[in-house]
Amino acid sequence: MKTKKKVLFVSLLSLWITAGMTGCNKDDDPIWEISPDGKQAVIEQKRNGIVFKFCLLNEQGKPATVFKEGENFNFSFRIKNETGKNLYYNAYPCAYSDSFFSVSDSSGKTVGKSYEALPQTDIGIAAYPFNNNDSYTFKVAWLHPEKSIVQGGDFRYKSLKRKPLKTGSYYTSFSHKFKLFPVSGNKHIETENIHFKINFKIR
Repeated sequence: MKTKKKVLFVSLLSLWITAGMTGCNKDDDPIWEISPDGKQAVIEQKRNGIVFKFCLLNEQGKPATVFKEGENFNFSFRIKNETGKNLYYNAYPCAYSDSFFSVSDSSGKTVGKSYEALPQTDIGIAAYPFNNNDSYTFKVAWLHPEKSIVQGGDFRYKSLKRKPLKTGSYYTSFSHKFKLFPVSGNKHIETENIHFKINFKIR
């Protein structure tokens, strides 16, 4: 009898631990990922009327996940307001993230970034109107001829010199929680912590 009780206790304990571990996972946080093996070369999703588009562009300006060795490419991330309302949104802080437009190899080792975010003066959210149908685009090349101040889409940054990536598998990923403020009223729009990841190859 004692043996049966012990087995039952251990089974219930294991079940409780497993349930507890599962409950700790943030399954609600969306993970948007593409790879060269799939048919999609663009991550495009909509949350609360806000459209997100993330991709890599080849030298012809087309979305791609496979590039030739020595070929330059651009990171492109766009956020667009399709809520039907005028908002305020300062997109630039996205660029301060260590992982934003950063490249890592297939083992997870960081290769680095090709830009440095410029300092931004805090002048209040009202200085950043983001009206209905407005969009903000970050665009950064991996290879730059020299260090300089570059305008990539709506994003102004300091370029860093990088070497062409060698043949192999890589990825670029970042996570961000987006928060936008209404022009009138006090109900802001805030997303979950969204995870973006693009797996790509150099051949």
